[in-house]
Amino acid sequence: MKKITILLLAMATSFHLFAQEDDEFRTIFQGDIKKIRGFGGPNMEFTAIDGGFAHMMGGGGGIILNDQLIFGGFGVGMTNSIDAKNIDANGDNEYQGYNLEYGYGGLWFGYIIKGKLPIHPVIHTQMGWGSVTVGEPYSSPEHSDNVFVLNPIVELEMNITRFFRLGVGANYRFNFGLNRLDGYGNQDFSGPGGFMSFKFGWF
Repeated sequence: MKKITILLLAMATSFHLFAQEDDEFRTIFQGDIKKIRGFGGPNMEFTAIDGGFAHMMGGGGGIILNDQLIFGGFGVGMTNSIDAKNIDANGDNEYQGYNLEYGYGGLWFGYIIKGKLPIHPVIHTQMGWGSVTVGEPYSSPEHSDNVFVLNPIVELEMNITRFFRLGVGANYRFNFGLNRLDGYGNQDFSGPGGFMSFKFGWF
């Protein structure tokens, strides 16, 4: 009991001395946040889904810290129509007359390199959750499954005005978790694409 008491007193004394030596409130960015700016706007992706052309359209927004770090959110969905396919042993399509739908949304992180230059690179990572659905057009889906998507992007961003930036780049979308939709796998929704963004804010 005496040893425990001595140990507790020693710990309390150490904490007290440490607090006296350094009582400054600390944060992850440690006082280096000098600018916080906001942005928002549409973005799109041109890619392939199940071997066919797909156009993904959506939007996002967030904050930019110190003209470099991007923290925000986004959401995208496939805009064009793709016929669903699930070929059985007889060669018949069990999804005849059904369309394929795909969309996801989540968190958006990025790093701007030398953003004051008229044209500069930006590295992004988008990650989020969504779904793949199969059903008749303009009706409730007949079949669906939930997915997780990781989408790294390398972009060239152009400062059009102080309030508008246009970006073009390339991405590679990784799709995970698709295992309950007959006829489809993660590889059908994973692959490279072209990325384009329109950011409005104060830069």
